[in-house]
Amino acid sequence: MAKGLVGGMTDYSHQSFNDIISDLESEKENTIAFIKMIEEGIEKANENKYWDNKVPYDFKSIVAYSVKHYRTTVTELSEIVEEIKNEVQEHHFKRLQRISKVANEINSEIGQVWNRKYDDKIKDYGEKKFLHVEQVYGDTRDMAVNLLDISNIASRLKDYIGKNNNMGNKNKLGDLSNNTFNGYTTIIVGDNNNVTYTITEGSFYSLKDMLSKNGVSSEDISELKMILESEKPNNVKKIFGNQTNGWVSKMISKSLDGSWSIGIGAAGKLLADGIKAYYGWHN
Repeated sequence: MAKGLVGGMTDYSHQSFNDIISDLESEKENTIAFIKMIEEGIEKANENKYWDNKVPYDFKSIVAYSVKHYRTTVTELSEIVEEIKNEVQEHHFKRLQRISKVANEINSEIGQVWNRKYDDKIKDYGEKKFLHVEQVYGDTRDMAVNLLDISNIASRLKDYIGKNNNMGNKNKLGDLSNNTFNGYTTIIVGDNNNVTYTITEGSFYSLKDMLSKNGVSSEDISELKMILESEKPNNVKKIFGNQTNGWVSKMISKSLDGSWSIGIGAAGKLLADGIKAYYGWHN
């Protein structure tokens, strides 16, 4: 049920109002399923009180906090879906953004707790009960990453505030499309007036140009350059390497907290499409 690649990349700019409702309902059902898996994992991990006595407090605490947020998310999504059927208001957009913001914080915190505070010396690798603990970690973090896409749904929903009918095809800030021809990918960013960038396969300069013009700092661009030059992606399955995924996740976090100037609705797809074009992944 995890969405794969990097959370926050799903493009919702083309979605109709009915599509948004359907997506929010799907997110709710997905969240319910993850809560069940996490709780079942904890129950299995607590055989002979292993979870209670062997698992560090910091990790148990972040998992408990995460599950609480996921339960709140289910309630929020249920309410929002019903309310927007009558009228879309600004608080609906803000509530969805909040869900995503907290999920991003969880994603960051649980990674730090697992890797820094859960000492490897007490991780019982190979122990059956510890395998369930690992599964709880994976499911909890996967759910957080999945919820990053809620911010993109929120950005699209914002277009419907105060409107009773579906919108037309006018481009809004954050709309993205791309076309490829003979090794060149043209990425169009909708901003009422379209801005077009052309990225040449294997040319970091063209990728750098697009990123810098969309507010990515020179330090972050330099970091990406070093990663792309040293890391090999899976060209067959078209999957980014771990360092590339980590860089993209960091940039999405910056768009969530406002430290990167691009709108949250476009962030993930802009980065993904740009890097894919650099790699020459045109389909």
